[in-house]
Amino acid sequence: MRIKSRGLLVEPSRATVLKGRRIAVFGATGGLGAALVAELIRRGAAVVAVTRRPGGTLLDGPLAGKVAIDLESPESIEEGVAALSDLDAAVFVTGIDVRKPLTDHSEDEISRLLRINLEGPILATRRLIDRVRDGGVIAHVGGFADGRLALPYYTVDVASRAGLAAFSEAITRELRLEGRDIVVSYLCPEPAETDAERPYLDLWRSMGTSVAAPSMVARFIADSLETRPGLRMMGGASRLIAWINALSPGVADMVALNRMGRQLRGAFGRPAGRSSAGD
Repeated sequence: MRIKSRGLLVEPSRATVLKGRRIAVFGATGGLGAALVAELIRRGAAVVAVTRRPGGTLLDGPLAGKVAIDLESPESIEEGVAALSDLDAAVFVTGIDVRKPLTDHSEDEISRLLRINLEGPILATRRLIDRVRDGGVIAHVGGFADGRLALPYYTVDVASRAGLAAFSEAITRELRLEGRDIVVSYLCPEPAETDAERPYLDLWRSMGTSVAAPSMVARFIADSLETRPGLRMMGGASRLIAWINALSPGVADMVALNRMGRQLRGAFGRPAGRSSAGD
């Protein structure tokens, strides 16, 4: 969006582009979610906070509403999304990680991860399509690099996030064919200094990955709501690794992923001599 002033095209203030836009933030009380709510309110958006449970943690700033939706429950999704209306955007700052050998995952862990990271967001997106105005965006905040980078010890997590990335691409094309001007974006920030991620920040840094403050990630997401990209990644090194991996996984292994894999094994791999769960 540009504004004409005295014959010149000038970029509008970041604080005005989203002014008055009605935006639902799923996962609003998490570390990144709360930072995003604050950033959107600063830019003048009308924010509806979507939390897992009624009540939830108090958020700074005036809210346009609060809705409880549990992404593990199809019934909660149906009921909660029905309470949302006239949205210009919806953002999912949700998801869980399980970082360990696949053979150490329990069946319950796998099922829960897939429900929260993949099935729940898909079911909610299906209903949100009729709640978001044309010209709007539904954004899923996903994993490292392009969400499809197959890091070891993140096996089920990668499967769920890669599935969501492909889903976002496919439904955007479907909506375009149906004559709807709604983009379903997949956004990939750098690891953030949240309570959940803090134990792993030194590991990310050792692998050459930048670590961002939650406020920086919030600005990245808010900027993306303005431009409505299909896919957007934060961080030059992450984009480069994702690009190389898309062209040739073998080259990506030689350039970076073999080294990163060894570091991940040191952090999450099974100690020598210990067999897998159930053996």
